[in-house]
Amino acid sequence: LITKRWGRRGEIKVKTPYPPHFFINKKVYILKEEYTVISARKLKGDMLVMKLSGVEDINRAEILRNLYVEVEEKDLEPLGENEYYVYQLLGCDVLDENYGFLGKVKDLHEWAPYWTLEVFGEKEILIPFVSEFVIDVDVERKEIKTRLPKGYVEAL
Repeated sequence: LITKRWGRRGEIKVKTPYPPHFFINKKVYILKEEYTVISARKLKGDMLVMKLSGVEDINRAEILRNLYVEVEEKDLEPLGENEYYVYQLLGCDVLDENYGFLGKVKDLHEWAPYWTLEVFGEKEILIPFVSEFVIDVDVERKEIKTRLPKGYVEAL
């Protein structure tokens, strides 16, 4: 996620779990537009500063604020068991043991200490992406099975 512009030469500040060397000289995409990462350096935590081809000034960098930097699937690092990329969960049907079909995953939000699914159906529902609520994820079938407590949906 591009959080803001950085400096005056078109650099951007990006929140990502990947180290700088993962991006350097790679093609990335922002709203399907292709860029090449010219340089990347670590700030603190999970923040990097990147310089992209074609982004030469403050105004162009500012336009990219709050957009996602995407890479090709072949460039992604393999995940461990029960780990998923956000793009794999977006659009999944959410089926609950007690409530049936709740809707589709519209977005995910990282709220420490866990992620939250934003599900859009008859109601907009936020579901913590934790083992107490999410019992199965099938990215091939685009389905997430949940077990929400009785009264959870009615309370919204």
